Amino acid sequence: MMQFELGLTYDQLEVGMKASFSKTITETDVYLFAGISGDFNPMHVNEEFARLTPFGTRIAHGALPQSLIAPVLGMKLPGLGTVALEVTTRFRAPTYFGDTITATAEVVEKIEAKRRVRLALTWTNQRSETVATGEAIVLPPPTQEELFSSQSKREEKKMALTSVKEVFEKMPTVFNAPAATGLNVIFQFHITGGEAGDWYVVIENGTCDVKSGVHDAPSVTLTMADADWIAMCNGTLNGMTAFMTGKLKATGDIMAAQRIPSLFPL
Repeated sequence: MMQFELGLTYDQLEVGMKASFSKTITETDVYLFAGISGDFNPMHVNEEFARLTPFGTRIAHGALPQSLIAPVLGMKLPGLGTVALEVTTRFRAPTYFGDTITATAEVVEKIEAKRRVRLALTWTNQRSETVATGEAIVLPPPTQEELFSSQSKREEKKMALTSVKEVFEKMPTVFNAPAATGLNVIFQFHITGGEAGDWYVVIENGTCDVKSGVHDAPSVTLTMADADWIAMCNGTLNGMTAFMTGKLKATGDIMAAQRIPSLFPL
């Protein structure tokens, strides 16, 4: 069985531990981020427009330097296996092209009741100016033994899903409420093929409600053929592969859609 070098567990973490990651934000980074996010605000991509703003030149999207906290949490502190439950950010200064941003996380509290950890976050540039501050609440990695024991139990209990209706009937029973912390979203599913139908899932305040039909204001709509949908739910079709090959179409809040596997571990 493949082994992974998991990060620090709840018991191994101590208040005061720190970790950082640094990167120089280039023009290429900004344009790639614009393409990924769909945010082509001229403040970021049009120098002539940007000269008219208080900044006098183009600046990076705020979420671009903010994203540099991801390798800190996911690869350093706590590290591999960490689940970020909440990240808040307050922006204090712009990031200009060529700025080197350092994202730092520091453990400030261990929440024993739920075995979660609170970290203070700071982003600074090469001039030691604070670009942003914030905090994160994370679920630290399990031990190797806990990870593979949990996986074995899931594999023992898991039975292949055989119909679209079965998937939606099972979703409330496997709903992972901790993964929905702070999330309020409405998923609309449009399934085509022999088992065609529409279902929507409302997640609000840590609860899940699955209903058949079409919601009048979904956060994100996902369209997929019945066979592909069942294959993805059974784990034989990768979700990202399905999206990149056009088997899965999504409109609306794409970032929320990426959380479906953690919300519903079928």
